Parts: sequence; C-alpha cells; structure tokens
Amino acid sequence: MKNEKELYLVLKKKPFLEILKGEKKEEYRDYTDYYINKFCVFDKEGNWVDNKKYDVVRFQLGYSKNAPQMVLQLKEIFLEEDESQDEFLTTDNCNFVLELGEILEKINCESLNI
Repeated sequence: MKNEKELYLVLKKKPFLEILKGEKKEEYRDYTDYYINKFCVFDKEGNWVDNKKYDVVRFQLGYSKNAPQMVLQLKEIFLEEDESQDEFLTTDNCNFVLELGEILEKINCESLNI
C-alpha cells in the first residue's frame, strides 16, 4: 500500500468485524475539532473549503502491538447533517461519514475466524 494517501483509524471489535464481514459499508465519526482537523482543508482565512482526499483507510482493532488490521479503499468522506440542523454545525447535529470500498489487505486477521 505504499505511495497511497492513507488514513489510520482505530475501531472497537463490533464495527471492525462488521466491516471485515462486508456488512458495514460506512464508518461514522463525530464532528469534533479532532476530526475536523483530520478530514478538512482550510484556506488562509480559516474557512473550510474541502475535505482531505485519502486513497485508503487502515482500520486497526484496538491498540495491541500485533492487532488485526485491514486496509480498505476509501471512496469519500462527507459531512452528514440533520435535516433540522441549526445555522451552526455541532456534534449534536452532524457527523462525518466515511464511505468504504473493497478490502485491499488483511493483516493478523486469521485469529478472528472470518
């Protein structure tokens, strides 16, 4: 997976297994300062102008040294807003959606029996 722009995220067991089994095609992240900085591009004045472009996403199951990982095609990152959202975006009225593609690589997943 060299030379591709890779996003790295840690997952808990349930969503990791759902993605690995092909049951889950989207991953959600809260609209927080951490993910705003990780996913968004800003102009010189600090205005949000676009989302960062990643080729793949590497999901890791927990934080152990040899944790299972998988690399997936990342189709798109977009912001999903509630229909009744206020003028200002907050954690309560929107979140980031990662649209996932095919699994490109599995690392240390044999013990998961999938």
